[in-house]
Amino acid sequence: MNNMGMPLKPDDMQSLLTHDRRYQRASAILTDQWQRIMADEELAYRQQITIDDLRFAKALLASELLTSSFEFEHYAGVQHLRQHYGSHLTGAAQKWLVQKYL
Repeated sequence: MNNMGMPLKPDDMQSLLTHDRRYQRASAILTDQWQRIMADEELAYRQQITIDDLRFAKALLASELLTSSFEFEHYAGVQHLRQHYGSHLTGAAQKWLVQKYL
């Protein structure tokens, strides 16, 4: 493992190692596979992208363990994410993405 990226928190590392549901959701955002998550989730509210999903996706990117065409570190990247996922994002997740630019 390289030492270039930000280390993951213990909970995040556990999710990464076990590829649990949290990891599957976060990695699906980064790899543009959200349709697969929606197909697996029976509860409507679980079919939307939450702040938690985004936070973990951002941590995975920062750790450099995953790569993505999406970026969280500048406004254009965040806007691209918002436009791409649109209504798949909860209202809170939409706000969370842009809060530091407001």
